Amino acid sequence: PAFTLLELLLALAMTAMLSLSLYMAMSGALRARDTATASVNRMRAAVLAADLIGKDLESVLPPTGILAGPFIGQNQGGTGSEADDLEFACLGTDPGLADQPLGDGIRRVELTVRTDVNPPALVRRVTRNLLAQTQPQPEEEILCRNVRSFAVRYFDGTTWQDTWDSTTLGDILPFAVEITLEVVNPADRPGQQSSTYKVVRTIPLACAKSADTSTTGAAQ
Repeated sequence: PAFTLLELLLALAMTAMLSLSLYMAMSGALRARDTATASVNRMRAAVLAADLIGKDLESVLPPTGILAGPFIGQNQGGTGSEADDLEFACLGTDPGLADQPLGDGIRRVELTVRTDVNPPALVRRVTRNLLAQTQPQPEEEILCRNVRSFAVRYFDGTTWQDTWDSTTLGDILPFAVEITLEVVNPADRPGQQSSTYKVVRTIPLACAKSADTSTTGAAQ
């Protein structure tokens, strides 16, 4: 039997509605996928940044050598919005510089939050050539963006301290360092609230000594 014009129009209308429904469903799924991917990438960046900092701190050198220099941690900012600074010497290896003389060995590392950029970023500055006649500019790399807070604490064997300066503490290291990194996951749509992701790491320092031990060793 032949189809009437009305039946063809109804069939086309139903096909158009079905196509529109499929398009809306796929569009929503793709937006959800992009949002989830962006959130996971920000969280992953924070985890990788914390792991890299932990690796540096695990190989911190005693602040008594000619190339090592002091271990200094400064507390910046208020509670919940810290932007602490930490500077130390450690041993390290750069896989990308394996064929170069400065690819591994002692280096100075500085961790700080750059608030002069938007969004704020946690950066790692590395000085590898410690024997240069003139002070070289450190190489800076961004570890993580959208930083809300970067807080560092230092365990002296009894309590946690907010700051540490080895030059005034008898050239000793803390027994452990705790880092807390908070990153903001911005809202994707107007009216949606942003979320915060926190990473906490506690790293024991192998070369740490108590003040009494350090003094006794010096006297002997």
